[in-house]
Amino acid sequence: MNRTIASRVAAIAAAAALVATAAGCGNDDDQAAPATTAAISSSTAPPSSTPAPSAVQDLGSEVAFTSDGFALRVTVQGFDPAAAPDAPAPPGGGHWAAAEVRTCVDTAPSQTTVNWSPWSVLDTTDGRYPASDLTYNQFPLPEYPFGSEPVNVGECVRGWVVFPVADGAVINRVRYAPNESVVTTWNVANAAPPVDVPYTTSVEPEPTAVEQPAPPASGGVAAVGQPCSSPSSVGVDVNTGDDIVCVFMGSGGGNVWVQTAPIVGVNNVGESCNDGDNVSRTPDGKAIMCVQGKWTYGP
Repeated sequence: MNRTIASRVAAIAAAAALVATAAGCGNDDDQAAPATTAAISSSTAPPSSTPAPSAVQDLGSEVAFTSDGFALRVTVQGFDPAAAPDAPAPPGGGHWAAAEVRTCVDTAPSQTTVNWSPWSVLDTTDGRYPASDLTYNQFPLPEYPFGSEPVNVGECVRGWVVFPVADGAVINRVRYAPNESVVTTWNVANAAPPVDVPYTTSVEPEPTAVEQPAPPASGGVAAVGQPCSSPSSVGVDVNTGDDIVCVFMGSGGGNVWVQTAPIVGVNNVGESCNDGDNVSRTPDGKAIMCVQGKWTYGP
């Protein structure tokens, strides 16, 4: 039911500066999707408008790259130093940080695809942290294409790229380096954390009454098939009274309320459970399931 994406990438190939062909990839439910090779073309000549490798751009500044008939514009629009607190911790320890990035394709002689692999963050001691090679449904949305996904000429794509960062590290730069000829960084030292605006829907007003607010989109009373904003949140179907869970249905489906097995009791992630146990919830209302004798986020 719930998409918890958690499998390692075998290898993330180095990407080159502007685009060539590569197949996109999606995320399977309950498993981490591997990142695929970025499809940005390999031209040895530096793009004509590429900034010097040492240049540090201001947050929100758009940088243009042109070469061999390709013209792209890339921007870092926001940064969150403590992203996805509800997601499982990085495999090597630490915590998650995230950068909101945007890529626009102005011209291209062949298909353009983008993914996470050219991106990394740097701390105040020049420590470098590449983009995560796995993704979880607790990561911020919209998500920048994780595997190689096409972007048509005249289109832009925007979303969050997530990075595993050591505890105590102070991140001050986001780095874009699709190949050795293109290296650009943005200063995020003074970036304000993003504001979490909950998703809401409109409701038709009752006759001769004041318009009523919509049911909350994450938690509370809703209905199967309605959109929601917080994956793994537990709710109650307004029509049947059954338990429902907010599940990420992929980049084309968004977050949607779906039916679930009965949710029993309150438990904490990491506590022991019996293999016969089904679905429970955390004290803050997130759905969890028993996997190999321990409660973990799901289903």
